[in-house]
Amino acid sequence: MKKLLVGTFLFMGIAVSGFAQQAKVIALVNKASWCPVCQANGPRFEKDIMPMAMQNKDVQIVMNDLSDDKTKAASLPMLEKAGIASFAKKNTGTGTLYFIDAKSKKLISEVSLSKSDDEIKKVYMAALAKG
Repeated sequence: MKKLLVGTFLFMGIAVSGFAQQAKVIALVNKASWCPVCQANGPRFEKDIMPMAMQNKDVQIVMNDLSDDKTKAASLPMLEKAGIASFAKKNTGTGTLYFIDAKSKKLISEVSLSKSDDEIKKVYMAALAKG
C-alpha cells in the first residue's frame, strides 16, 4: 500500500502542474490508509479509472491523503495549487471522488469509490459534460 501511495503522489504532483491551466474539471480523490472503502477499491480505481482520467487534458486529478497529519500536510500544496484547499477542508469523505468545476471551484458531483467502474465512469462523463 505504501508503494502505491508514493507512486500516486508522484504522479499527482505531475498531474497538478501539467494540467492546471487546461483543465475544465478537477477530480479530487479523498483517500486514507485506514479507510475500508479505499482499501477495498483503491487498486481497482487506480487500474481501471485513473488511466482514463489521466489521458484527458480536460481533467486535473488531485489526491488528498487524509491518513494522518503528515499526509494531510503533504497533500496541501497540491490542493492549494489546484485552488481547492478550501473545498477539500469542507469535504473530507474518504473513499470519495469529487468532481469540481475548475473555474468556479464548485462541486459538480461526487461518487464513492465503492461504486462499480461503470457507475464511476457515468458520473465522470456527466461531470465532464457540465465542466
